[in-house]
Amino acid sequence: MVQVIHLSEVNCRDCYKCIRNCLIKAIRYSDGHAEIIDDECIQCGECIVACPRHGQNEDRGEVERIRRQIRAGRRVVASVAPSFIADFDVGSIEDLREGLIQLGFADAQETAIGAEIVSREYEKIMASGETDVLISSSCPPINLLIQKYYPEMLKYLAPVQSPMEVHCRLLREQNPGAFVVFIGPCYAKEAEALDTGCCDAVLLFNEVKNWMHEAGVVPPNRGIQTMRGGYRARRYPRQDGIVKSMTREPGWNRVSVDGVGDCIAALDELQQGRVSGVFLEMTACEGSCVNGPAIRRNRYENRVGGTVVINSYAGENDYGITTPLPVGKLHLPQPVSRALPEEDEIQRVLARLNKHTAELALNCGCCGYPTCREMAAAICQGKAQMEMCLPYLREKAERHSREVVDNTLEAADQLIERQMRVVQNIASILGETTAETKVMLVKLKEAIQDDE
Repeated sequence: MVQVIHLSEVNCRDCYKCIRNCLIKAIRYSDGHAEIIDDECIQCGECIVACPRHGQNEDRGEVERIRRQIRAGRRVVASVAPSFIADFDVGSIEDLREGLIQLGFADAQETAIGAEIVSREYEKIMASGETDVLISSSCPPINLLIQKYYPEMLKYLAPVQSPMEVHCRLLREQNPGAFVVFIGPCYAKEAEALDTGCCDAVLLFNEVKNWMHEAGVVPPNRGIQTMRGGYRARRYPRQDGIVKSMTREPGWNRVSVDGVGDCIAALDELQQGRVSGVFLEMTACEGSCVNGPAIRRNRYENRVGGTVVINSYAGENDYGITTPLPVGKLHLPQPVSRALPEEDEIQRVLARLNKHTAELALNCGCCGYPTCREMAAAICQGKAQMEMCLPYLREKAERHSREVVDNTLEAADQLIERQMRVVQNIASILGETTAETKVMLVKLKEAIQDDE
């Protein structure tokens, strides 16, 4: 899959926060800045959200691409991720559609239509008895996590396209020759679009809001009209939303897991082979898409309020829309090869860090790695630098300070000795005592020692 997440070198300032928040540790720190390791990254966007300097701040150019299509008179239609209701100040897709039409779009529909089609496919697979464990395939970072780090679990990953893929292809079928745009809260969707060709452009929610602000467009907000009856698939953006959009299949348990860390733990449990008869809804963002990286500016900004809005907007109805297009998808393994350093290499680095014993290995996590040993391994792999260790840096600074003071005292002794010789020579000529001068110079030396 094409890499779309990049950290800004200009703004990077030695905080290592991106490394602490990247559970995959797909970030290399060198030459004073963090850099994503493309082959290892699952494109969850957590590093961008964690970065106090907003990591990726360059213009992707998608807005201008779409403007050119609109100016050229081409029909531009949008598939809007169902989490829009939690981020835009609108009450329905109809409200947002009016705002997008003012920007030049011809139409906008909910990606939840594609989500409903995907849910029906999941139900068919469960009913078929082909497998006793099924993992949802709607979240691109989770798909990449499995493809790269758990390829043996691909047998459980649903061979189904994501809601974005299904709906965008449906829009192409309904609007021949149209320029299809996906609008959502996820950086990884751009990579998925480039990889699959399902749509022509991807806009993030914040890009659309900035565009509307520049154009002076304010979409109406008529309020969420729940009395009209919402649709089950609109729950997709919330935690357990996929599960809640599906009809229960006898003999199957349904479990929702969100956040990369919990998904890793679930996959580790699956590897032990003790789980069966389970549908696993997996999403990379804690709280699912309602907490997507292009919605929030911190880890927990909109989970509760966003979920409440999603609940209000959803319902128990179905769109009932089908597609003649195939929705199957083959997820191929992309195993990551991480050469582990030899034990003696790790021990040499630990010794240089003055972490000879378990007591000296604080495992404070300031460097971004959970243990000193893992950091030492990362140094051996060229992914980290010794200066990232705060205790090591502090000890180095203290040692340097002691050396400076010792050198200063030595220089002061030499100066006093030279000055005493001069004073004695002058005193011998003038016939005066050197006692007072000597006291002053000795006090200078004592003052320097006190500062130490």
